[in-house]
Amino acid sequence: MTAAGHGPVEIGVDPAAPRPPVGFRLDVPDGFTELDLDPATSDAWVERFLDQRSAGVPGAAAQRGRARQVLQSLVAQHRQAGVFLAAFLAAAGPRPGEMIGASLTLAWREFRGGVLLEGLRQYFADEDPGPGEDPAARSVDVVTLPGGQAVRTRSRQRLPVPLTSHRQDTVIVQHLLPVPEPATDWLAVLTMSTPDISGADEFTALAGRVAASLEFLDATGQPLPTADPMPRPPPSPGTIGFVPPTSDRPTD
Repeated sequence: MTAAGHGPVEIGVDPAAPRPPVGFRLDVPDGFTELDLDPATSDAWVERFLDQRSAGVPGAAAQRGRARQVLQSLVAQHRQAGVFLAAFLAAAGPRPGEMIGASLTLAWREFRGGVLLEGLRQYFADEDPGPGEDPAARSVDVVTLPGGQAVRTRSRQRLPVPLTSHRQDTVIVQHLLPVPEPATDWLAVLTMSTPDISGADEFTALAGRVAASLEFLDATGQPLPTADPMPRPPPSPGTIGFVPPTSDRPTD
């Protein structure tokens, strides 16, 4: 996967995660860092990231082992969940070694026979509350994005803090966007979360802007047509993109 910013760089995605035979382009918010999920490169990426963040910071070496455990745990959790792409906002937490201020993930789910938006909306509206979820804080809506119509869910749950016995209230915003031809059996699941409960409305707006930037690409990296195209802002410096390798592309 290619990330922009200070020139194109390669960021590892999980090669074992499910994905459709199309590419994508997505704007990652300022301050977020893409997590390397490729088993072949993720450990080296963790060390480079810790080197960058600890340079010139007094006492950073004492927390390095803890920070390494948190990052490696996040990588493992995302792989287990079938996440294709992950990014996070590193911020000082209330306890040593806690760095995650917000997260962003992109996963792909396949539905043989196609995706029905109303069925998705009803499913999430009627779903039983998750662990520690406040049912009154859940909302489920159908929204229109430049990439097409999507189901947006917003909820608040008490989620575990990695490698601790603690839980924290977390705002979770998901956008579920069907993929256009030639992959209409696939759904893009874009999830953003943050423990900043007081800023939930602003975070929901941010998640909407990220979802609006999601664009599907063909095998050459060109945008796939959508049913009702909407104006889309030009790619930002934080744009990342992925086009399937040649070996993954269907042949006639």
